[in-house]
Amino acid sequence: MVSADNLQYRTVAPDDDRFAVNAALAYNQSLSETQRERQSPSPEARRGLYRDGRLVTQCVLLSLRITNGSGGTVPAGGIGAVATPPEERRRGHVERLLRAVCDELRSQNVPLSMLSAFKESFYRRYGWATFYEARRLSGPPDRFDPFRAHRSGEWVRLDDSVATATELDAIYRGALRGRFGPLERDAIWWQTRVLRFGEGSPRWAYVWRDDAGHGRSYAIFSIERGERGQVLRCREAAALDPQARAQIFAFFSEFEDQCADVVFNAPADAPVQALMSDPLECAMEPGSMLRIVDVAQALEAYAFPRDVTGRVTLRITDDWLDDNNGVFELDFEGGSARVTRLSDGTEADVICDVRTLTQVYSRYLRPRTAAAFGLLDVRSRPALALIERLFAGLAPYSSDWF
Repeated sequence: MVSADNLQYRTVAPDDDRFAVNAALAYNQSLSETQRERQSPSPEARRGLYRDGRLVTQCVLLSLRITNGSGGTVPAGGIGAVATPPEERRRGHVERLLRAVCDELRSQNVPLSMLSAFKESFYRRYGWATFYEARRLSGPPDRFDPFRAHRSGEWVRLDDSVATATELDAIYRGALRGRFGPLERDAIWWQTRVLRFGEGSPRWAYVWRDDAGHGRSYAIFSIERGERGQVLRCREAAALDPQARAQIFAFFSEFEDQCADVVFNAPADAPVQALMSDPLECAMEPGSMLRIVDVAQALEAYAFPRDVTGRVTLRITDDWLDDNNGVFELDFEGGSARVTRLSDGTEADVICDVRTLTQVYSRYLRPRTAAAFGLLDVRSRPALALIERLFAGLAPYSSDWF
């Protein structure tokens, strides 16, 4: 694709060394580390804007599937490693790159785009919105001492083999069932992005198996230097049930003589503090950002409650992707929606911009709350009640960054 000002969007060739150089400069990494990390996506995943054969900005475009909270997935394009050399910055190249990526996704019937933002306000201006929050909890290991009374089974250290990925993936999917946001992971993703990544502190993976030998929880962590001493920093922990969760906390307590603090994340609605004798320090942190790049496709790909039927009209405004502007009629039946674009002059039951729709879609934002804060302009109270039921569910969550 070539624009009027001679900017061409295309796949970055595998032998184009400028991709690794630009990424190393942008992310303050050694060139060798950047070259190694960029080997994990296939060369076809690298995209760039070229001007007269020169790479002026770039990204990685990953083919993802986001779980929808109802047993299915929605395809999404993951945008990562956005980098522009200093001499090409502040010329609008990244905006042009993002628009070209969205055009490519729409042409492939991929309705969503996900990214991890270096600055939320930058991507928000182009229609991306934070779609989940995580509680970051921390405390000294002895805060978990009461859970030692619940110890059973055994903790086993794992390698980064395919067998390990398979065992952990079953726990991961079960623990996060019912939530929008977790990525569908294959063995390569587990090996290169969860169990190990880059040249940082090594990650240790442990699984807890019950007395029958069944894996029911795990913790993946590194030991790092902190202000008060060493810190057990949990990349990810997941459990299938309360007993398995108690084993994670008991495991944390075993680091009392080694670490000053334990740090881990949990979904925004997880009542971790209710389990603690003394509360942990807690901070709410914004997660990744999501964008609906095709309204009709996104709504038709969603898994709605099967027992909800009805019809609602939405007027969506999108100040960046014109094709999303319009009035959409949604007919719901049997867990799916039939979406029809109506004429622009049609009165709509609910009006919102694409950012608010994205956050309602992911269940980050409840429709009634959005209406109360002026993010939804509601013209029909029954329509609001309907979409409240359609997008009901647990708070969204994801633990992957790229």
